[in-house]
Amino acid sequence: MTYRAVIFDFDGTIIDTEQHLYETINHFLALEDKPLVTFDFYRANIGGRALDLHDHLIELLGEPKVQQIYAYHHQTAQNLPYRPGVATLMEALKTRHIPMAIATSSARQDIEPLVEALGLNEYVDVIIGREDVEAVKPEPDLYLTAVQALNHNPAYCLAIEDSVNGATAAIRAGLDVIVNTNPMTNKSDFSHLSLTAKDIDLTTLINQYFNGKNI
Repeated sequence: MTYRAVIFDFDGTIIDTEQHLYETINHFLALEDKPLVTFDFYRANIGGRALDLHDHLIELLGEPKVQQIYAYHHQTAQNLPYRPGVATLMEALKTRHIPMAIATSSARQDIEPLVEALGLNEYVDVIIGREDVEAVKPEPDLYLTAVQALNHNPAYCLAIEDSVNGATAAIRAGLDVIVNTNPMTNKSDFSHLSLTAKDIDLTTLINQYFNGKNI
């Protein structure tokens, strides 16, 4: 298979915002002498709307404090490094004129400043967030909307994901999926999903899937 476009998840895939948000939440909870969020509870909310986590925080801290947590998270996440291989892959795709998009269950208005701060605007053609669709991951809406915006057929698009919810969404949309896990998702069970690859060196993708030479 030779792919004609790549759609990236954002959180935990391009940068490790998942670990960062988990640590940020527990930092603020500790300051307020509230019980910390467990690793398992946080992990169960990855890749989707995370309403259970959000409602739990609202109950503990109230809306203003929770919004403060999110604002601090988005501001400081600008300093996070790219996950391994992402920058090299994006540069190689750009050189070969392969269009790229981001499909995220997060709000686009929160992701766009991060994309700009990280210098991703020169690589990513389209950003689709939760305000752009009826339902977020694991439903296929985000990926279907991103594919349509790129004017491509899902069968010729490759998704890069880190979570079960995200991979499920991409597969339901008709895309092939490569999952590269992070410390928050590396214990998740992907065995029921038909993945193209899992936990591979992203810098080898050009040779394998885009008729190119190794980067």
